[in-house]
Amino acid sequence: MENIVGINEVRPKLTFLLEALGEGDAPYIITVKSEPKGVLISYDEYRRLRQVEQEQKRLSLTLAMERIRTKAQAAGLKEADVALEIEEDRKGR
Repeated sequence: MENIVGINEVRPKLTFLLEALGEGDAPYIITVKSEPKGVLISYDEYRRLRQVEQEQKRLSLTLAMERIRTKAQAAGLKEADVALEIEEDRKGR
């Protein structure tokens, strides 16, 4: 479960909170005037989230390319035709 702490509580305890995160403590939601404004997470968790984000982008691109290939085949286009169109589009940018 996440911890909710106000910014005024975070300031004097930042070192303690960072150490707690390193020991596996739950993330801290930081609030300002009772409104959530940020999240304090461990560096390991940050790296994991970045890796998940990159993998999600790669999978989305793979899925999009598969859809393009399927539609191209249904239209009677060959993969070389699609590759040529992609290259022409890149040149136009």
